[in-house]
Amino acid sequence: MKKTKTFFTWSILTVANLFDAREYKIPNELIILGYAAGLFLNIQNFQMIGVVLFIIKAILPVLILYLLYTLKGLGSGDIKLFSVMSTLVGFEYTTEVMITSVMLAGVAVLGLILYEKGINLKRRLHYSFYMTAAFFLLQMIND
Repeated sequence: MKKTKTFFTWSILTVANLFDAREYKIPNELIILGYAAGLFLNIQNFQMIGVVLFIIKAILPVLILYLLYTLKGLGSGDIKLFSVMSTLVGFEYTTEVMITSVMLAGVAVLGLILYEKGINLKRRLHYSFYMTAAFFLLQMIND
């Protein structure tokens, strides 16, 4: 993966984590900035067809994760963050991050259940942490 794509993705994920930790919300301004970077990279790499690829890459994660959103399993900011990631690093890599982040979050929840000796249904997780951890882990494995 090109260093520019990785840099933009790391930057967006890091700032998203800071906002998510503090406010349980990822600001739309950050999402727009990420989309702008994704659009720029797609146009740079694929000329004008990059605009079409950008739109497809942005929509696919939203369509796939919409059911989780309706079931309150994932927040809208997390879905938008996956969408931005897809425009930056591609849908295939984003899918790998999705799968890995679900596994990491599952392990964390299992650890919390064992530690707290039961399920705390009121606990909310900062899913962006698991997205970032998955992205980092996959970067380590793939490089």
